[in-house]
Amino acid sequence: MKVFTARPAARAALLPAVLALALLAGCGREPALYSDTAPTVRAGDIQFPADSRQLDVLRSEAVTAGASATLQLPGRVAWDETRSSALRAPLAGQVARIEAQPGQRVKAGQVIAWITSPEFGQAQADGARGRAELQQARNELARARELHAAGVVSGRELDDAEAAFAGSQAEHARAAAFASAYGTGHRIDQRLPLRAPIDGVLVERRMSPGMAVSPEAEQPLAVVGDPERLWLLLDIPERLASRVAPGVQVSVAGADGAVVQATLQHVDDFVDNERRVVQARAELDNHGRQFKAGQYVRAGVALPAQGGVSLPDAAVLLIEGRQVVFVDEGKGHYVRHAVNAEELGDGRLWVRDGLAVGTRVVVEGGLLLQQLVDSAPAVPAGPASTATAQAAGRATP
Repeated sequence: MKVFTARPAARAALLPAVLALALLAGCGREPALYSDTAPTVRAGDIQFPADSRQLDVLRSEAVTAGASATLQLPGRVAWDETRSSALRAPLAGQVARIEAQPGQRVKAGQVIAWITSPEFGQAQADGARGRAELQQARNELARARELHAAGVVSGRELDDAEAAFAGSQAEHARAAAFASAYGTGHRIDQRLPLRAPIDGVLVERRMSPGMAVSPEAEQPLAVVGDPERLWLLLDIPERLASRVAPGVQVSVAGADGAVVQATLQHVDDFVDNERRVVQARAELDNHGRQFKAGQYVRAGVALPAQGGVSLPDAAVLLIEGRQVVFVDEGKGHYVRHAVNAEELGDGRLWVRDGLAVGTRVVVEGGLLLQQLVDSAPAVPAGPASTATAQAAGRATP
């Protein structure tokens, strides 16, 4: 969008010719003499003579239907969270041995690495001690039941034996569950296995033998996922979020230049407080391995039809805080109109109403037209000209 601040008229008779000469010189054209007849300017309505050379610096373009606009948005490629899993160390320790290499296909439950963890060794020891204590409590309960049947011990002593057995059962179950949750809980070797939680490919590995690990680490030790199905995450400007919904088509260029099509599956229902964007997600077919997780891309989002027109951003001028365009009505006739344009990206703007499809708007030379409007003498009040009143009615002052 071009920004132009209107100034008071000065030397109105010479300004149009001087400005046109400068614009022609900037375009690489030879300056030439203009028609002696100056353009007629009335309140945003400009009429050039047919032989005016000032028309040479003006170029107009037809606006198109708003539905044809494609919004260009920044995006990021990420792992599909429904097909990937990050592996972290559940306990503190040290990497002892690595069993899988990046790019290797793994099965759920397969050991990726072994971690030496004293804490896990303590859990293994607790499990072994719990098994021994449970067996002892079971024997004590059996003996108490025999003695109670023989009348040697009281019922209270039998109750104590049963309570001790129940407590040993609970403690053994806790220790065994903790050790078995990570595998190899029935022996004491401090070797904690890091297993793949799902079938997939070991797409990332951030560990090496001897490296210290802990549950508090920010980065996962490894990632198992499916590199053939990725997510495309898009940042939609807050002002355009209402126009983008699941089902909208998205296009993104791959490494070889081929355009890959995707469909938006989800649009967040909240705005990011810091970036003021709404994130949308599409599933990206990556069988050709053209995209990499973490890659930044530019994606084209086809906006749904909501009426209005699309036009180049060069057609809109910002005059004292107001957006205006100059409409080319043919035969050297130009009229200034006020518009309310929104950014579409890729050098395009969207105007909801006020312009019909096919209307031609000035995309080069708009500043010249605005300067002519500013330099025109004020029209005296009274019944001076019906044409002037009509022009003022349809043009934005």
